[in-house]
Amino acid sequence: MTSIAFGGGPTLDQRRSFAGLKHGTHVPGYRGYCPQIKYRVGKTYGDDTNLLSTTVDHRMPADPVGPPPTGVDQSGLPDATGDNKYTKSMVPGYTGYIPRLTFKYGNTYKEDCDVCIDEFLTNSSTHDMKAHDLKRTVRSYPKLQPVSRDPGVRDYLNKYRDTHPIKPILVEDKRAYTEPPMPGYQGYVPRIRPTELGLGVRYHQMTKNGLEAFKHENSQHHEIHRHPVTIERGDSLVQMPSYNRRLYLNDGMIPKYTGYCPQRRYRFGNTYGDTTRSLDICTHKQACYGDTLMSLRKSLPV
Repeated sequence: MTSIAFGGGPTLDQRRSFAGLKHGTHVPGYRGYCPQIKYRVGKTYGDDTNLLSTTVDHRMPADPVGPPPTGVDQSGLPDATGDNKYTKSMVPGYTGYIPRLTFKYGNTYKEDCDVCIDEFLTNSSTHDMKAHDLKRTVRSYPKLQPVSRDPGVRDYLNKYRDTHPIKPILVEDKRAYTEPPMPGYQGYVPRIRPTELGLGVRYHQMTKNGLEAFKHENSQHHEIHRHPVTIERGDSLVQMPSYNRRLYLNDGMIPKYTGYCPQRRYRFGNTYGDTTRSLDICTHKQACYGDTLMSLRKSLPV
């Protein structure tokens, strides 16, 4: 309850005289801090606080700064129609959101709701008026015409293009697909993981090698598709890639390789590297093991 100086309610002296409290006495049930109260026994709360107010220095509340708050005109608040949320008859206990109510203190729920709703409606109407004024001001100005429709500018650009045919005017918006990406790129780059193109070089050079190899293979495939398909087509159009496509290398397989190595399960007494290097699948010199088997079959007598 606020005092008469703040727009309503009895004054402090009137409340003290009504309750019969002495000067400096706190109202029983007060939960704030009172110095030395926990060491007082044998008297009522009112008597203890009255004696402490004369022996212990208390910091009195400061006078209010600024003009006293004025009440809200109830006629400016909307009536409850069943559809609107913010009205002049807000019921205490309403758990919905009320703008800026969490920053209001010292008044009843009804008074704080009236102030918050009045400020919200005033600010909303002010914002709508400013937006309407801005739109009206923008519509009042003549529309701007594109510079490209000006014949003088068009003729000047055409003349510049004719007199500078070597220098490109516009930058290409599409990058070449063989241009390496930036370091840290997490996307897919072909041929850099399953081949040796990505070994021992930087990311820039690794991706460049992979993209160029992929481009070379695609161009080779397109070249093959242009020729008619015959039963006896030679290998003149088939070109081997720039990287090694063998799975089983002459140097043997790396220890802890979990893939399949033919005939390894029948070899004993050597390390994994020596065992794989002694297998026929790693010792052959052909591009793949299938070519080796094909040459062996041709060498056998019919």
